[in-house]
Amino acid sequence: MELTRRYRVILIAALPSGFLLGAIVFLGFSVFGNPDWRAYLTPGAVLNGATQFGVVGLVVAALSVLGGALSVALVARRLVHESAARILAGGLGSAVGVGIGGIALGLAQSSTFTAFVGLLLALPAGIIAALGIGSTDRAARS
Repeated sequence: MELTRRYRVILIAALPSGFLLGAIVFLGFSVFGNPDWRAYLTPGAVLNGATQFGVVGLVVAALSVLGGALSVALVARRLVHESAARILAGGLGSAVGVGIGGIALGLAQSSTFTAFVGLLLALPAGIIAALGIGSTDRAARS
């Protein structure tokens, strides 16, 4: 039961972190992007773009948490399996959740680009989820 309390930290931190990372990606685009495009950006446009990318990051984080939590719940019931099994299940579940969400959104929009971006975001989401689960397990053992 102690371990499940520690996993709540991941759940609480994931959504704001996803929003923040999405906003940082846009700010990176606006700072290091095309100078001709950057010249037309106003502070309002930067704030609007950062908010939109932040919402995308929030959705990716939510899909990642959902996929990771479902896979850990299915594979490592009551968290009695080894730490490696939880880490692998969480990372793969997170990647699958983000990938399926991206493909579903791409199909809904009839956009192969959106589906491709969803698949591209699946790999980092899985890696970040696995790192988060691993650090939580290490903290629980100490």
